[in-house]
Amino acid sequence: MKKRKKIRIGAFSAALFVSLTAWGITGSVSSHRYKTEIELQNQKALTELCEYMDSIEVALTKSLYTNTDEMLGKLTSELQRSSAGAKENLSSLYSGETRLHNTYKFLSQVGQFTASLNKKAAKGEKISAEEREILTQLLSYAAELSLQFEHMASLLSADYFTFDEISDIMIKQDSGSEKTVSYLSGIADTELTFEDFPSLIYDGPYSDNILNKSSEMLEESAEISRDEARKIAAGIIGTEEKFLAEEEDTAGKTAAFCFRNDTYSVSVTKAGGYPLSLISDITVTETSLTQADAVEKASLFLGQIGFPDMVSTYAATDDGICTVNFAYKTGSFICYPDLIKVQVALSDGKITGFDASDYIMNHKKRDIPAFTFTPEDAAEGIVSSLDIQEISAAVIPTESGTEYFTYELLCEGEDGQHILIYKDILTLEEVDILILLYSDNGTLTK
Repeated sequence: MKKRKKIRIGAFSAALFVSLTAWGITGSVSSHRYKTEIELQNQKALTELCEYMDSIEVALTKSLYTNTDEMLGKLTSELQRSSAGAKENLSSLYSGETRLHNTYKFLSQVGQFTASLNKKAAKGEKISAEEREILTQLLSYAAELSLQFEHMASLLSADYFTFDEISDIMIKQDSGSEKTVSYLSGIADTELTFEDFPSLIYDGPYSDNILNKSSEMLEESAEISRDEARKIAAGIIGTEEKFLAEEEDTAGKTAAFCFRNDTYSVSVTKAGGYPLSLISDITVTETSLTQADAVEKASLFLGQIGFPDMVSTYAATDDGICTVNFAYKTGSFICYPDLIKVQVALSDGKITGFDASDYIMNHKKRDIPAFTFTPEDAAEGIVSSLDIQEISAAVIPTESGTEYFTYELLCEGEDGQHILIYKDILTLEEVDILILLYSDNGTLTK
């Protein structure tokens, strides 16, 4: 080999070595920095979680002794704020394979249960002895949970472990004996805390009667076979059965058979064979249809797959896909709990998505109560700054899972803002107010 070439190769090799060494050092530094950031994030989450749990414990203790609406309202706000903060930090905390469903549920119920007591107090109703007993139970569980997180935080501050090294360790107890502990075993213990947690029934979305709700529609329906479901699925997307491949079934309250082809994934409930959902990978690059066209095509689709008596309530468009909300109508009442969403491509009118889970969970035969108040009666008492545009009848859901039969009053404010006011059809009490939001993409409510 010529000397010049040897020198060139040697120089190149040296340069390569230096570059690789520098890259290795840089990569090592970056990796160390990343681990340090993760460590600090977990430490921050655990520290703040302890602080929020302490706030929850203190507020629950005070709730046991208050007897005024003002103080209960203040404590409710504190509990809702603290439970939300605790859940946020819990979601950021490393938990290994442990799924903290019970802990999340507890934190949600703490705020919601006390909020339900606040609503009672606002109506002049007293907190019952049973409800104070539930507060005592909540306090007991909160104290235990707080103690466990504080223990993990103390181990962390004593450098017994880091989140990068979380194997079992031996610590010496006050008695002189040693005990094996680990961060992950502590996390798992938090779930065990709630094994005997009592069911809570109250006016709130995390109440156990809502979480444990089942579908009357499915309970009254017979199971179908996979072959029957395949036939229904093929009809939904307009293809032959042989072109559908099987996907993993879904379990839960709306257990379903699932199928797919190159474009769509579709699910059909095992009980009753009802179309449950449709997902596609269709994208839209140009539009030629209007929202009105999309509503018409979506309505036609629902009729074809077995959902009659549905009326569109509002629509919104995003990236060339129009999402149309439909609600079931019985007599003169629009039943908002029985909701179905349909997505339509504004390029060619193809159905790109469908979700009937709300309808299937809530649809049932409803007995319309005998009422004497008229729409004219409902119009009375509306603030003078609102101009009533239309009055109709509607069924709306409550946070506790019950329903109101209402008059729905569409009103316009002096600034052109549109408002929906709902009045109980039996008492004319205002039970909800929604603000209509208009944009180029459609109408939404807030």
